[in-house]
Formats: sequence, structure tokens, C-alpha cells
Amino acid sequence: MHFQARRHEMTSYAFPPSSDGRARGLVRKPMMIMLALLALSFFAALSALLYVADDLNAKADARSGMLLEKAFASREESMRFHLSDNAEWGEAYENLHRTLNLDWAWRNQNLGESMFKTFGYEGVFVIAPDGRTRYSVLNGALQLRAFQAWLGQDPLNALKQELQQNEGKSLSRFVRVGDEVALVGAAWITTGGDHSVEQTGGAPSLMIFVDRLTPAKLESAGAEYGIKKLRYAAPLADATRSADRYGVAALGGVVSLRWQSDNPGGALLTWLLPLLILLMGATFFTATMLMRNALRKARHSDVSTFLLEQSRQALSASEQRFRDVAESATDWIWEADAELRFSWISARFPVVTGYHSQDWLQQPLSAFLLDDADLLQRLRQREEPGEPLTLSRCRYRSAQQHIRYCNLTLRPVTLARGQKGYRGTATDVTLEVEAEARVRYLSQFDELTGLPNRAQMNACLAGKLNGDRPLAVIMIDLDKFKPVNDLYGHAAGDSVLHEASTRFNACLNDAGMTARLGGDEFVMILFDSADREAVEDLCARIIAAINLPFAAGGGEVFIGASLGVALAPQDADNPGDLLRYADIALYKAKNSGRNNWVFYQRDMGEKIVQRREMERELREAIQTDQLRLAWQPRYDVRAARVTAFEALVRWHHRQHGILMPDQFIPLAEETGLIGALSDWVLLRACADARRELPGMAVSVNLSAVEFSDKGLPKRILAALEASGLPSSRLEIEVTENAMLQDPDTTLEVMLAIKALGVKFLIDDFGTGYASLNYLRTFPFEGIKIDKSFIFPLSDSSQARQIVENMVGLGKAYSLSVTAEGVETVCQMEQLQQLECDGLQGYYIGKPQPLAQVVAQYGAVSAS
Repeated sequence: MHFQARRHEMTSYAFPPSSDGRARGLVRKPMMIMLALLALSFFAALSALLYVADDLNAKADARSGMLLEKAFASREESMRFHLSDNAEWGEAYENLHRTLNLDWAWRNQNLGESMFKTFGYEGVFVIAPDGRTRYSVLNGALQLRAFQAWLGQDPLNALKQELQQNEGKSLSRFVRVGDEVALVGAAWITTGGDHSVEQTGGAPSLMIFVDRLTPAKLESAGAEYGIKKLRYAAPLADATRSADRYGVAALGGVVSLRWQSDNPGGALLTWLLPLLILLMGATFFTATMLMRNALRKARHSDVSTFLLEQSRQALSASEQRFRDVAESATDWIWEADAELRFSWISARFPVVTGYHSQDWLQQPLSAFLLDDADLLQRLRQREEPGEPLTLSRCRYRSAQQHIRYCNLTLRPVTLARGQKGYRGTATDVTLEVEAEARVRYLSQFDELTGLPNRAQMNACLAGKLNGDRPLAVIMIDLDKFKPVNDLYGHAAGDSVLHEASTRFNACLNDAGMTARLGGDEFVMILFDSADREAVEDLCARIIAAINLPFAAGGGEVFIGASLGVALAPQDADNPGDLLRYADIALYKAKNSGRNNWVFYQRDMGEKIVQRREMERELREAIQTDQLRLAWQPRYDVRAARVTAFEALVRWHHRQHGILMPDQFIPLAEETGLIGALSDWVLLRACADARRELPGMAVSVNLSAVEFSDKGLPKRILAALEASGLPSSRLEIEVTENAMLQDPDTTLEVMLAIKALGVKFLIDDFGTGYASLNYLRTFPFEGIKIDKSFIFPLSDSSQARQIVENMVGLGKAYSLSVTAEGVETVCQMEQLQQLECDGLQGYYIGKPQPLAQVVAQYGAVSAS
């Protein structure tokens, strides 16, 4: 008994009372989180159930709305069919339009009470061209009553207008009559292709059927499609469907309908909601019991928890000592004796240096560093020997024999047994040193080619000009370099740029400096260049070197170079002007055919200004409607008439008069205005052809550069939609050279345009450089033989043979063939003998304004 009492006393005082509830707290928190998660899960499940029920109801109502739309569409289609069957009929035209034959219409039941009994049409009317009701059958009885008075609405003008827009095809429209809706169908009474009935002049009569959607009819129509209790309701704000309501857009206003919803979501809730609540209650009860059991077991773990806490505190003290050492170390830590021989090295040492720590124990620190062999002597001679010492950017050699850098910190300490020694840290700063060196290099040199950059070039140029010595500045731009990047990738492009810089230096041969400005632009400074012939000789060597093939993508590519030269002190005596003048000369070289060089002249700056002014005026011309279209007809040999027109753009300049395309199209291509110009021509040509030239095809010329724009199909589609012109009437004319610039992209763009229904013609066929294989690969419908082959046709048998071969080539590829430049009747007859499909030229018709074209060819297009 005494022993048990002592044991109980030890137990009572060995553990603090606070330890009794620690395990329970650890258990209680996750259990509460679990209960919260269960509650959240059931709330999410309940929300999902309500959402599904609501979604089912919404989908059921949406389905009913779709079925209702189908019912109305079916009713409209049936009425249009009956109208077409009765109105497009020679006998109806004879007995209802030319004369009114009641025997034929009423007594013979051609348009009598059967329309009411069989099809349910309460109203059948024949309206004369002057709007007077000539014949009517109301509710199956013959009664002559005005259509507008009987209906209570007057939709007659709207129906006639829509019939004109619908090209006479029968149509049906809903009309609001009071709070109800009526389906009204209308069609012109025509002969229907019956050639035995003579068609009179003037406007035709109008046949109208009326189907009143009474409440009984409405409910019956809904029942056929499974829609319960379809009925009229209070009006909606607009003609949109909402839940179990539907708005019928009708002449005279919107009529609202509603029906009894199927409510599948309610049935779902009736079955699942009680089950979900029952499951939720059972789950919470089970979780509560589990929680009570876990808390009961947690009480028994408090004693062992106290012992673990004592062990944790001991471990924490040990970790704190280690942390004190680690906080003073930035990378790897070391310890050395009084002679600076390593006695201990941390585990980070092998990671950073590549050496094994054991290999350097008892080795001196001076053997590790490359530049501090006298480090120990310096430490002993210090005025304050007890203070730490920091050495910045000490060099050492890694195990891989790479030179690396570290910042070294040394602190004198007393080691075990009272011995003097040192402890310290070493932080590797190799990346920082290399980055600084890299920054210094990039501030003066180009990273890709290793050539001096713009900053170093400007400094060199300023220094040379201060010496009053002659020099030449050569601005260089690589020609045809962009396709190298596009076709072979930027890695191949970088390789070409690096090789080009090597060739530039070889040409200069230490007589100056070559710098890269960026991209494919370089500047070469030739020192002591008083001799103009020496500069020209250098330019010739540069072009010859650049014209040699470059290796790219496993093959060879060829590029060129355009050079602009400015001389000092003749042209300028400061770096800014010299570079600007060289750039102006380069611009002239590129516009003069490329792959050559041009010396700066005083009038070049004025020409640049004039060109920029021309660019500004062209931009303004596109925006202010200074452009006009001239229309040139194309004659169809088989039809023996004009069937198409080519829309040609003209610029009515305020000062220079009418400018032809070859005077401003190249400028538009160079300045990026070609897209806006093409959009204007496309939209204007399509709109004018749709409005003034019905039935005629219209062809538009597009620049070759346009086919590198993958957005061109969308632009053409936008023009067609805005103008209303059918895509089958639009033709795009493009020269053969368009297929040479990135053929893959060009083919992709042309196929996308072809998918719209637009046709393609090859313009100026025979004058380009494209392969004949393109006739098979690209989606062309026709070719237009260039006029240079047509002019000598009458005087040369060889010219006739060439044209005959071109026509045969087009036929072999199933292409239509049009001859341009037809100016005489003899040429026209010869081309007809050669079986040309189309003719175009001054003999057929000159390019003319739209008003003259409409006056001359309007009757032809209308027929």
C-alpha cells in the first residue's frame, strides 16, 4: 500500500496538468474540420440537386420553345406551298388576274370553300394591282370584303415590298390582330411557266391566304408537338423566349404565348430530396460517435506526449546551437588551425567546388586560392588581429579546372584545448562576376556577331571626326534576308548574320570598323577614305562577298546587300548627319533595284520628303474619297455579250490630276497602305456591282504582297457581307509573281478565299516567272493572256502560234482563257477562231466611270 501511494504521488506530480488536454485538442480540431467538410459537402450536393432540377425545367421549357418554333415554321412552310401551288398557275393568272371568273374560282372550287374546310384558311383574297379586293372567300363562304377591313390591319404595303425583295417568291408573315395573331401569306399571281397563257404588262395581282390562330387552333397546334395548354398571355417586352413564355414577332407588335411546363425538376426533387436529407442525418450521427470515441482514446496518449515533449526540447537546444553557426554562413563553412590548414569543411564544399572535403583537410587555404599565397603573413601583420577579415572575389580553380570566384570571410577563434585557429565562410560569386563582365561586353559589342554595337560605333565616329581626317560611312542593309528567317528559322538567320559580319571584316581588312545596328543593318566606317574610287572598290567587294552562297538549313541560300555611302567632310562633319545621310543614300539604293550602292547627294533629302508627302496624300486620299473606279467590260465569246467588268482604281489627285495605278500602287505596297487601299476597292466594287450591274461578274486586282496576310479572307468576306454581293460574282485577279513569295502561305490564303465561293484569275499571264506547275496546284479558274502577246497577232504567225499554245495550255488545265488588249476586229476574229473564252480591250470597251457603264450596258445586265 505504501509503495502504491508513492507511485501515485510520482505520477501526479511528474506531469503538468496542462498535458491532459493536449491530445484531445489535436483530435478535436480535425474532427470539427471533418464535420464542417461534411456539412459543406451536403450543402454542395443540395445546391447541385436544386441546380439540376432548375436546369431540367429550363431545358424542358427550351425544348417546348423549339418545338413551338418548329410548329410555326411548319405552318408557314405549308402556307407558302399552298400559295405557290395556287398563285403560280396559268389558269389562275387567266381567271383571277386578267379577268375575274367566279365560275372557275368559286363554283369549280379552284379557290373556294375547300381552302377553309381542308386547310383551315379563314380568309382567301385576290388583290388587284391598285390594292382593291377583287375576290374573297371568308370562313368558307363567298363574300366580297376588303382585305384590310376584314383583317383589322393593313400589312399590304409591307407584303408587297417584301415580295419585291424576295424576287416574287411566296412568303408568309405573322400579323397581330387584337390580342391574337394571324398567319398571312402572299404571292404574285403568275403564269408559272405556262407558255400557253399570254402574260400581260403591268403589275401582277396578289393572292393572300389568312390563317387566324384562334385559341382553339393554338392549343391544338401545341398538342401536336406535346406542348400542353398553349395559350395567349400578357405581352412580353420583346420577341424573345423566356422560360415558359414565347414572343411571336408579328407585324403590328409582339404577341406573347405561354404553356404548362412539364416540370421534370419537381419530380426529381420529390424523390431525391428526402433521401438526401436522410443520408445527411445518418452521416452526421456516425461522425459524432466516431469523434467521441477518438477523444476518449486521446486521453490515454497524454503521458507519452509529455515524454515526447521533453525529447523535443532537448533536440531544439541542439538545433539552436547548429542554427547559430549556420546563420553566419552564406555558402560553405570551414575551420582551420593557426597555420590556416583546413581542419573541417562543411558538406556544401563538394557541391560548390567539385572537390571531396577529405582531399583538402590539412591543406593550407593559400593552396586553394590562386592570388593570396601571402594570406597568413598578412593576417599576422594586421593592426587588429582579433577582428574578422573579408576578402572579395578571390580566385580559385574548381575540380573541373574552371576559374571561379568567392567572397571569403575569416574570423580568429579559439579552438578546442585552447588552440588558436580560424573559422569562416566562403560565398561563391562566380555568376555575379561573369554577369558584370557580360554587361561590360554587351555595352560595347553585339552579342550575336561580336561586332561593335551602336554605342561603340558612335564613340569611334566622333573621335575620328575630331581629328579632321577624311572617312566614309557605309550603311549596309541585307536584301532578301527576311525569307531566310521565315523559311529556315531564326537559328539559320543568326548563322547568316554571323557569316555576313565575318565577310564584312574580311572586305574591310583592318582599314576601319564594322558595327551592327540591329536586325540586318550594319555600318562600316572606312578611315582615311579620301579616294572615292577606293570606296567604290570596297562597296563592290562587299556586294560580291555577300552574293556568295550562305549555308542554311542543310542547303544554300543567296542574299544581297544595298549600300548607302556618306563622306566626311564633304557631306557632313558630325556623326548624326553622316549616319542620316548614309541612311538616305541606302533608301535610294533599295528603291533603285537593290544589291548596289549609292553615294549621298544633296537632292536626295528633298526626294525623301516628296515621297513622304506622297504617302501622306495617299493615306488622305483613301480616307477622303479621292479614289474612283473605272470599269472595263469583258466579252464572253460563247454568250456573245458582255458578262463581266474589271474594276480599275484611279486616284483623282487635287494637284496632279488623274493618277494611274502604276503611279501609286508600288508606294502603297512599300508603306503598308496596300491593305486599306484594297479594302476600299473591294467594298466599292462589290457595292457598285450589286447595286448597278445585276447579274454581272466583277473582277478586282489584288497586289501580290496581300497574299502574305492570313487575314485577307476575312477582309474579303466582310466586303461581300457589307455589300450583299454574292461571292460567285466576285473574281480576284493576281499576277504570277504572287506565287513566288512564300508559296505555302499564298496557297493557304487562296484556298480560304476559294472556300468563300470567290474565283481566281491569273492576270498578265505569260509575263511572270511562276512555274506552270502552279496552274495545277493553285485554285485558279482562268487565265488572262497579257496584251503584249495580242498586239502582234495580226502581223506575226509566230505570235499567233504562241497565243494558240497558251489557249491550249489553259484548256488542258480546264481553265477559261481571256485575251487582253483586243483593239481591232481582226484580232477579235482571230481569237474567236482560236477558241478564246473571253475578250477584253479597247475594241470591246475602254475603262469608263460607272454612270457611263450603266447607261451603255444596263439593259444587257438587266436581261
